[in-house]
Amino acid sequence: MNCLVTGATGFIGTALINRLVENNETVIALVHHKSITHHIDTVNYVSGDITDKKITDVITRNIDVVFHCAALVKDYGPKKQFYEINVQGTKNLVSSCKKHGIKRFIFLSHIQQQPKPSMTNYSKTKLLAEKYLIDECRNNGFPIIIIRPGNVYGPGATTWVLRPVDSIKKDRIALIDHGSGIFHHTYIDNLIDALIKAMQKDDIIGETFNITDGDETVSWGDYLNDLSHMVANRPISKNLSKPVALFIGYLMMGLYYVFRIKPWVSPGAVRFFTNKTHVSIGKAEKLLEYQPRIDYQEGIKRTKQWLQNKNFI
Repeated sequence: MNCLVTGATGFIGTALINRLVENNETVIALVHHKSITHHIDTVNYVSGDITDKKITDVITRNIDVVFHCAALVKDYGPKKQFYEINVQGTKNLVSSCKKHGIKRFIFLSHIQQQPKPSMTNYSKTKLLAEKYLIDECRNNGFPIIIIRPGNVYGPGATTWVLRPVDSIKKDRIALIDHGSGIFHHTYIDNLIDALIKAMQKDDIIGETFNITDGDETVSWGDYLNDLSHMVANRPISKNLSKPVALFIGYLMMGLYYVFRIKPWVSPGAVRFFTNKTHVSIGKAEKLLEYQPRIDYQEGIKRTKQWLQNKNFI
């Protein structure tokens, strides 16, 4: 099939493209004006922005399946910027796809773990994009599938591997509420399995699937301490209570909005790390026939090996 991948230079986009190429699919990759550090000769890389309708009209020609992975992913920032990329960019892409009659539009969202009033602008705009896609499917027959991954980690991960490792090295990390929140770990290979199945399976148009490793026994404290043992051979010693962390988060956000000082913690991040919402992958197991192949212990082992091979630890 002819596949378009947006967000092609991101952690997930890169892993997805590798798998599609292994499966002998034809791939067009949208790159957001960045230099390509992982170039594959058989992939057609296009530099552009999903907020540019001219670009989306070009890249969706002769495409069978779209994997929409591009997004602005941060726990703070102006809502207008999130809306422009996460919502309007999705609308641009869908409009172009409808012109060219694509067969399937797979949207990478994220598991909603927070009540609506306290959602970050990232979560709010992802939810708006989901609602728009579901309406397009129900009202106009647009062929969508929504994939909601948990916390995606593994070799190559920046957000949930390299950033905490860097913070541990600098001794600038603390647990919140003793790390008691659930780490909905999602090993990268398991997520890619689910995305490939979403491309291949019949009778799943219009469906939304939660994708994790299916294990809710690992806390954020467990995961971050596992990384700390890799890096410093010791557990994380610092801890903030949730009320104190929220106070610091609101204070840091005030400084950000007034002086543009980058916050090292936000209220959204505090709620994220203390979240204890349970997530079921039962629907994905039944309809997608999704079965996570890599469990937490194996995922941590592979992540450590990658960090060592890259001289990060």
